[in-house]
Amino acid sequence: MKRIFPAILLTLLLHTNHAGLGAERDAPDPDRPKAQSRFTHVDLYIDPKGQPLAAWQLEFAAETGDVSLVGVEAGEHPAFAAKPPYYDPAALAGKRIILADFSLDAQVPNQKTRIARLMLEIKGDAAPHYATKLITAADPQGKKIAAELTVADSTTQPRSGDKK
Repeated sequence: MKRIFPAILLTLLLHTNHAGLGAERDAPDPDRPKAQSRFTHVDLYIDPKGQPLAAWQLEFAAETGDVSLVGVEAGEHPAFAAKPPYYDPAALAGKRIILADFSLDAQVPNQKTRIARLMLEIKGDAAPHYATKLITAADPQGKKIAAELTVADSTTQPRSGDKK
């Protein structure tokens, strides 16, 4: 009797699986539209206009579109390439992030350089629109410098942001 019950239960489970019962819940609904998702990146550049750039802080936001921040990568100049800029990891769950970095290197950039790359997931067909603001940029002595923030995503040409 103890052996018969597990055998019957196993037979019923196998029969249910072969009969296709329960398959309805696993099958996709053909009438339900699929949310298309694509991954891209946005490069952030700062042009310090010939002044040495040792520190910076900026704000980036996706104002339109279903955009999720999924990662932050370091810049290209050796002064900012060793590690990603500072940010609150909880900001990756939203559409807005504040990034900042500084360098104590003897050689900091004094020309336009990529200071960060943001990795994004975009859902749907709507083209996202990004808003940026350069909060501050400073030289090695901590003095504020005039600089320009530029944004370029993987499908467009660079666009200028706010000037400070």
